[in-house]
Amino acid sequence: MEQERPRPSGHPFSASARMRGDVVVIEMAGQLDMMSASALRSCLAQAVTMSAPPRIVLDASMLTFCDSTGVSVLMGALPAIGAAGGRMALSGVHGRLGRILRITGLEAELTIFATVDDAAADLVRRPPA
Repeated sequence: MEQERPRPSGHPFSASARMRGDVVVIEMAGQLDMMSASALRSCLAQAVTMSAPPRIVLDASMLTFCDSTGVSVLMGALPAIGAAGGRMALSGVHGRLGRILRITGLEAELTIFATVDDAAADLVRRPPA
């Protein structure tokens, strides 16, 4: 599944979900902002239905930009994933997204790992909270 929305500046955002064992990995690339947030919301909604319970890794290693709208989408997904008995983790967080999560204290609300492999292993190993 791939959701893409071209940006006026020519920097598209894409979010694609694939199964990796028992974990759904969503690879995000480009600029996650108000123009592209709906693409990520759609991808997350589908990802929740791809495994039971949902275990979702959001790979941010190829994001070039993320604003508060993008962070809002990430945080907004947590209740639905939790209600389905699942968990979500982030990997490859860097740049502006990392700064926003640190400054707001949201990094304490999200499980963050350096790599997709580390995040997936943790989601499989630890049961939902």
